[in-house]
Amino acid sequence: MKGTVSFDGDTSTPFKISSGVKQGCMLAPTLFGIFFSRRLTYAFQSSSDGVYIHTRRDGKLYNLARLRAKTKLTRVLIREMLFADDAALVSHTNDGLQRLMNHFAHACKEFALTISIKKTEVMTQDAPIPPTISVNDSRLETVNNFRYLGSIISSNVSLDADINARIGNAAVVMSKLQKRVWENKNLTLNTKMKV
Repeated sequence: MKGTVSFDGDTSTPFKISSGVKQGCMLAPTLFGIFFSRRLTYAFQSSSDGVYIHTRRDGKLYNLARLRAKTKLTRVLIREMLFADDAALVSHTNDGLQRLMNHFAHACKEFALTISIKKTEVMTQDAPIPPTISVNDSRLETVNNFRYLGSIISSNVSLDADINARIGNAAVVMSKLQKRVWENKNLTLNTKMKV
């Protein structure tokens, strides 16, 4: 694949592109998923850190008595939760999380990816001492709330911050529509209700 750079009316001579996919390529999300998955396999191939959960495959997920049984349970290790190019790492301990972060950062370096330190945060639940987690000698900020996939996740597992943010966003939108819709005498009540 070859590319050029266009700037200020001039176009560079074609040059070879040896990695990546064309902008808008339908295969790009799938190829990135394969690439990201391979990187995670490489990163955590020798790690047992993370959070273990017990589950059953019989479809009775909400019957807690069945999860207490000693038979037919599957123990699953969760270390990362992914969506597109976002990743959340989980562990029961600070040391475990630091080891996961070290493996993750090393794999990113090996696969020519960069971790955005500004966008990377640490959140704990019921930790007596805030953790000190770092990436490549940069200490990560510890927070009580952070935005993930459009929602606000809170360390106290409360939905208050997320609900308040959504109400605030709705209020902003409603006020922007005040003159154009709500006070517009040319729109019928039916149209306003649909908005």
